[in-house]
Amino acid sequence: MAPLLLWLVMVLCLLITAVKYLMGVILKVSFPSTKIKKDYSYQPSVSVLMPCFNEGKTVYETIESISKSNYPSEKFEVIAQDDCSVDDSYQWILKAQRDFTGIRISAGRNEANSGKARTVCNAMQHSTAEVIISIDSDCIFHPEAIRELTACFAEPHIGSVGGRVGVRNPNDGVITAIQAILYYSAFQLYKIPENWTRSVCCISGCLFAIRRELLLEIEPAIRARNWFGIPVNQGEDRFLTHQTLLRGYGTYIDNDALCWTTVPNTLSVLFKQQLRWRRSIVRDFFYTLKTLPQHVWKLHPNTVLTLVLTPLGAIVALLVVVTMLTADPLSWAGPVPLITALGVGAVLSWVIKKYSAKETLAHPLAFGAYVAWSLVSSLLLTPLALCTMDSADWGTRTKQEPEVPLGNTTA
Repeated sequence: MAPLLLWLVMVLCLLITAVKYLMGVILKVSFPSTKIKKDYSYQPSVSVLMPCFNEGKTVYETIESISKSNYPSEKFEVIAQDDCSVDDSYQWILKAQRDFTGIRISAGRNEANSGKARTVCNAMQHSTAEVIISIDSDCIFHPEAIRELTACFAEPHIGSVGGRVGVRNPNDGVITAIQAILYYSAFQLYKIPENWTRSVCCISGCLFAIRRELLLEIEPAIRARNWFGIPVNQGEDRFLTHQTLLRGYGTYIDNDALCWTTVPNTLSVLFKQQLRWRRSIVRDFFYTLKTLPQHVWKLHPNTVLTLVLTPLGAIVALLVVVTMLTADPLSWAGPVPLITALGVGAVLSWVIKKYSAKETLAHPLAFGAYVAWSLVSSLLLTPLALCTMDSADWGTRTKQEPEVPLGNTTA
């Protein structure tokens, strides 16, 4: 009876996920009116907060891309906050400050390594702007990104807006090709139904815009985050999105606000990144159970589908896989599940090739690797996340001394 119940729950969760993808396709093609109403004449002051840890020259490239933004230069600034990097990241920030004089660039350093979430809060202390945009320090901005994000805040009930994140290095290898498929399907399909109801459940930290007064209200909760007394520095984007919803605001992903991030190109770094993300999903799952009455009865009832059933599906899927392996180690390798999974991967690869010139995949069998990665992540990541919830580091930023000090390099 128990295995049958597990199967039924997993099928329900997977069905909900499949329905969300199908709804994403339908809404994207047939109902463009579900998009937010933008007002490009609305141009509030903006602070772009860039927390940084061991990124090296990449921070310079990120600031350079922001400096080319099609937004009044007197209305936006960059506030870069270094989290005690042991490489030459801070020197590259200072170099950007010297080179890109057309915009205001502030450089600061934490007194102690604090993690990304608290580094964002530290950077905000130097801002007085109406809109705060938090970014990752390895992202390249599209020139219209700031203008697109701010235009969405013309709707007064919108609290947080995200942009679409693409992959800068999709053809470094099969590992990056897998991630190009994941990123494309997430932003272009999976989040579309959430956009429709203005209740996106996780805005990516690569490009996250939020009203200043709302972030100030949430800041104490960010600094106080902990897991049974152990400070939590990860998953600030998911936490911020959830806090926005809990305060009655809407959340939205503007797929016209573009940025590109460099994704891990080795399996070990990818695994660390995905494990960090899975921890934040599991934490948010437990937090959602605590705040469930607010969602169901007062705020955004539809978010329960993503906040509860999606992570629950991952946990139940793990139990089902374990049950299957115990009963028959090769049951997962039957023709029907494998052909179905390969078919999904093949369709996503074709869609990316046809509709996304920036991220065209050069690896024709990437969809096969995507399927393999999905099986591995389902089997390993959830239990590891559950056993390492007290982890508090940046995860993928290995600490190493710079090979060649930047010093006072000039352009």
